[in-house]
Amino acid sequence: MNRFLQRAKELEAVMQEYRHHLHTHAEAGEHLPKTTRYVMEHLRQIGLEPEEICQSGVTALIKGGKSGKTILLRADMDALPMNETNNLPFKSVTDAAHNCGHDLHTAMLLGAAQILFECREELCGNVKLMFQPSEELFTGSQKMIDAGLLQNPTVDAALGLHVVLDTPVPSFNYGTGFITSSCDGFKITIKGSGCHGAMPHLGIDPINAGLHLYSAFQNLVARECDPAEKVSLTFGAFNACSTANIIPDSAVLMGTLRTYSKALRQRLVKRIHDICEATETMFHVNVNYEELSNVPPTYSNPELTKELASYANEITPNFIHHTDYKVTPSDNFAFISEHVPTSYVMIVCKMDGCNVQHHNPGVLFDEAVLPYGAAIHATCAYNWLNKEH
Repeated sequence: MNRFLQRAKELEAVMQEYRHHLHTHAEAGEHLPKTTRYVMEHLRQIGLEPEEICQSGVTALIKGGKSGKTILLRADMDALPMNETNNLPFKSVTDAAHNCGHDLHTAMLLGAAQILFECREELCGNVKLMFQPSEELFTGSQKMIDAGLLQNPTVDAALGLHVVLDTPVPSFNYGTGFITSSCDGFKITIKGSGCHGAMPHLGIDPINAGLHLYSAFQNLVARECDPAEKVSLTFGAFNACSTANIIPDSAVLMGTLRTYSKALRQRLVKRIHDICEATETMFHVNVNYEELSNVPPTYSNPELTKELASYANEITPNFIHHTDYKVTPSDNFAFISEHVPTSYVMIVCKMDGCNVQHHNPGVLFDEAVLPYGAAIHATCAYNWLNKEH
């Protein structure tokens, strides 16, 4: 058995304890005081000196016994602002829930930190740990970068992993190039002039303008994009009045644009603004565009990813299932990939009988994945640092 998987299995009960605590006391957003305190406490117990470099952004350095490069390992710590509907014995007691699996990510990296600290004298270089807040809001990663995460020492490569629900444990998937989509979230407020529903000519109907804007946005994908391109433009909200006989003053639309292509993304964002301006002229309304998110696609460096995957494949037989994997959700680990060679990989933990996906209030994850995730972090970091020695 791979030495790191063997040690991770010895730590499995400890990682389950980490995961259960984090799940029960889930926190969402940028401010995660209890989660941050818990993670830092356990990093200190391992023997590390964690630092909170920005609000709820924690890092710690495992210094190798020999000089060399530095690899970054990342886990996101935030939950979702929602209530779960399962009956787990460690069910959340807060108004947040780890229905994206970030509690697993944090527990895995704490386990890997223990393993790598124990063999630190063998390391030819350093391992920098990144425990970030606010992945779901797409802000935590950039704030940690701005706070100096990638310096002192300079980070030379980065590895992030995320749980997915395609196949049972143990399964490992990766892709090269842009592996997650970009995410441009927006809120569009259309201001008209309210009036009685029986006298629409005396007002300016923002709902009518919103319907035409919605249709024009759909045509961006249907008629202005190469059918071979992967792109989605989704509206998740269209809110106006709640009364049948009133034309309201305003209507609000909210949505997201996602694609893997930087050039297509840039062109479509420009066209979205073009349509907003044209809508103002056509319908005599005021259209205000508000940016909710601005996240690039995550670039999984082909050379680095293939190398790390070769190390991960040694963890257990038939571990790798897919080598051309992509996901349409976004991840602000993308900002790391714009600065250093990055590998973003997926570890599978489908639970038998659970047929819903991430962000569903009833989703379940097979926590048998914990030692495999910790082993990926430890195996990849150790072998990458020591490959030339």
